[in-house]
Order: sequence, then structure tokens, then C-alpha cells
Amino acid sequence: MFIIKQFLKGLLLPPTPWIVLLVLALIFWQRRWARKLLLAATVLIVLLHSQDFERLLRYPLESRYAALTDPRAAEPYDAIVVLMGGTVPAGGLIPFPTVAGSTFQRLNEAWRLYRLHPEPVIVTGGHVDPFTSPMNENQIARDYLSLWGIPSAHLISEPDSRDTFENAVGVQKILRERGWKRYLLVTSAVHMPRSMLVFETVAPGAIPAPTDFTVGAGGFSPLSLFPTEDAAGELAASLHEYLGIVNYYWRARSQRD
Repeated sequence: MFIIKQFLKGLLLPPTPWIVLLVLALIFWQRRWARKLLLAATVLIVLLHSQDFERLLRYPLESRYAALTDPRAAEPYDAIVVLMGGTVPAGGLIPFPTVAGSTFQRLNEAWRLYRLHPEPVIVTGGHVDPFTSPMNENQIARDYLSLWGIPSAHLISEPDSRDTFENAVGVQKILRERGWKRYLLVTSAVHMPRSMLVFETVAPGAIPAPTDFTVGAGGFSPLSLFPTEDAAGELAASLHEYLGIVNYYWRARSQRD
């Protein structure tokens, strides 16, 4: 099921839908509806890949939970749970494996929260792509926290989960074993609504501590109407979250049943 889900994401998320629309318009170009389809696809590509539209799409996700600037206001809690957001394997010009940008931001926030109020840090996530070799992804993430000064006695590994739902299941096992009830949940702001949906069902007691915000306070600019590479990447990430919320809503509902 996990592999099927990964393939479905590749089919449903950009740029695959745009490619399908353009190929259909080309194949059936003699048909009137095909020319209308080409026009509609062009308008959608330009509109959806503009910074202004992507900001509107992402704002409801990132604004759902405010940043936890002072964790002492959320006391008492027993642990800090940080969700991994991907790693970068060594190869080509990359000399050694490291964490992806979103993972770095999450680890950095977990470290900041730990410095203000030290509690054990659970790093959850591991090898995701079944078609590549494992590279001890969870250890790579924990090494950052260790280098930043968090003692190994306060670093707990949950390396087996592949998605957010499995993150929650793995974390719940650790919480139950140690008798912990409340914890800070650290992940990217855009990912927090989906994470809270799952964790509130599977591992109750989560206190949202979002990071990696991308929606700033910039005003309108005519230049932001043009499609950009950054907006394209953020569009795919936002759509991924909306699809994930729908998927996890039904998974969480079946878990309750």
C-alpha cells in the first residue's frame, strides 16, 4: 500500500497533471475541445505557479498553528518529538549524506526548544524510498543534534517510520513504554495540520511547535504574478499536504473505528 501511495503522489502532483493535459491537447488537436483544453492548461500553469496564488494556497496551512516562541508557556511536557523531512544521499558531487532543508529547519527548532527547556528529543523517521538503499537516515539527523550539544542520553531514535502516520504509531509506542503523556511536536508549518490530525488520533498529547514558515509579510508586486521555480516547488508541497490531509482524515477515522 505504501508503494502504491508513492506512485499515486507522482501521478497526482505537478508536473505530471500538466504534462497529461498538454499531451491530450496535442493528440486531439483537431478537436475543438482540445484547443480549449490547451488554453485552460496554459492559464492554470501560469496562475498556479505564481507566488501570489501559491501564498494564498499555503496560508491556511501555515497559519493554523502559531510558532511556539517560548516552550515554557506550554509546560509541563515530557519530550520533544521532531519529524524528519528527508535526507540527501551522497553521490555525484555530493561528498557525504546530509539532511534536506526542511529536516535541518526542524532539527534547528528542536535544538532551540531543548536549550530553553531540556527534555528528551525523539527523532522519528527513517528510510522512505524502497527503491534505494538505506543510509541510516535517522542517525544522520541525530548526529546534528549531538553536535549541537544535546547529550546522547536525551536523544531517542524512532527509525522505522516512512510517513507521518507511521511516525505517530512509532512515537506512541515510545510514549507508552516510558509513561509520557504530553510532548512538543516539531515539524514544518505547512506540514503541521496533517501531523496534528494524525498525532491527536494515534498519540494524544501533542503540543504543536511549527517551524520552517515560508509565508512572509511581503506586499503585492506585479512581478510576483509571473511563474517561478520556487512557486512551482511550493505549489507541489502545498498540494501534497492537502491530499495528505484528505488521506489521513480517512486513516485516522478508521483508526478510531
